[in-house]
Amino acid sequence: MNKKNFNVVGNNETENQELAKGIAFIKSRRAELNVVQMVENMRDQALSNGVIINDAYCDRSMTRDYDREALNAFFATLKEEDFEVVVVISLNDITDDIYDLEEFVKTITDMGIWLYSLEVGPVPITASHAEDFGC
Repeated sequence: MNKKNFNVVGNNETENQELAKGIAFIKSRRAELNVVQMVENMRDQALSNGVIINDAYCDRSMTRDYDREALNAFFATLKEEDFEVVVVISLNDITDDIYDLEEFVKTITDMGIWLYSLEVGPVPITASHAEDFGC
């Protein structure tokens, strides 16, 4: 999180606090109005943790698998729009498969983007990924 001076954990809101640019990541087949309400709730929670959400990605597919083209478009958007944080309600919103989750985290981390779960807070790079970076 070297782009701005902010802290996503235990923020004390101050007038000088800079907010990280975040995007909500949702997988839901709910009605659009319900998804909008989910994003609003996420925005409120993320704001108190130093992240501003003005954009959202919602996968409405009928299966747990993601459309690879849509996911690649999401990653391209992350790069183009200079997002700093991807915000999810739960890590299960991304995938139930631990290996796919690790790959997702590695992909966005390689772009310099953090993952923030409203349930658990910032998501660290796993030990297996630290090996890739020579740690």
